[in-house]
Amino acid sequence: MKKLKVTNENGLTILEVLIAIIILSMSLLLLLNMAMVALDGNDWSNKTTIATQLMQDKLEQLRNVPNLSSSSSGADTASSFSRNWTVSTAGSHLRKVVVRVTWQDIKDSSKTDSMAAFIKTDSV
Repeated sequence: MKKLKVTNENGLTILEVLIAIIILSMSLLLLLNMAMVALDGNDWSNKTTIATQLMQDKLEQLRNVPNLSSSSSGADTASSFSRNWTVSTAGSHLRKVVVRVTWQDIKDSSKTDSMAAFIKTDSV
């Protein structure tokens, strides 16, 4: 049985290695950018969820207030969120409530979300 002898033992050239390193570096930079976008999206969705819960909580509190009037308007803060609400008369037994929540996002820009509802009251 004859053994085959490999005579062509060429390796990688330095140029091929440099091109491979450049391609790998570009890929890693793109992955880093995607990770930063994902972190921004996670922060936005987390803070938007908290803001929505704060708005819903305030609306539920105001629904349970007897004789709801415009004097029930106000403001408060919860951690890094500031919340304000206004109550206005929309009819003889109907009040319009607008709740706004403001917060700072990860890029330190101000974001605001609002929710409006009509609440039926017993008083005029």
